[in-house]
Amino acid sequence: MINQEYYVWTEDCQFGLLDAANEFTETVQNKRELLSVDEALAYKMTTQGDSEGFADVYCSPKYLLSEKLYALLRPFDLEYVQFIPANIDQKAEKFYLLKVINFISLIDEKKSKVTIKRGNIKNVDRFLLSSELANINLTDRLIFKVGHSPVTVVHKSIVDSLNTQNLQGVHFIPVTAWSAWLATK
Repeated sequence: MINQEYYVWTEDCQFGLLDAANEFTETVQNKRELLSVDEALAYKMTTQGDSEGFADVYCSPKYLLSEKLYALLRPFDLEYVQFIPANIDQKAEKFYLLKVINFISLIDEKKSKVTIKRGNIKNVDRFLLSSELANINLTDRLIFKVGHSPVTVVHKSIVDSLNTQNLQGVHFIPVTAWSAWLATK
């Protein structure tokens, strides 16, 4: 069943929260298209987390990935996914904004609770994927957003690969167990 193949990438805020440090960064991270960007994006820590350690993912609420995580994802040659260089104030390490422009709305509407505006999924409380998703080439559905919502879904092959790497701040929940209420706890 298609739902056993997918996980929701959830926030792990124990390392703190970020915000765009300038208007350029804010604009780039919120565009719903692939972009040509010549300069690194700038972020600042707005809320300190409980952990002082180094995270492989920070939330802004978009995901900023460490160089290590970027190197692990890059070989998957992900369709409609862009990695934009980014800097975080007071951190020497390089980061990359994960920009997912792959929007797929194939959900089981009878078993999902979503908000649809102007024909697009905008908010998701819980969902199950439609079996029609299997008709799309796997390379085109390795990582995608559920409609135009902020929910990022990742295929099991990527999750399994990342789970062997002892990454910090990376957390996945099976689609069958995920709900917006669980993600905010």
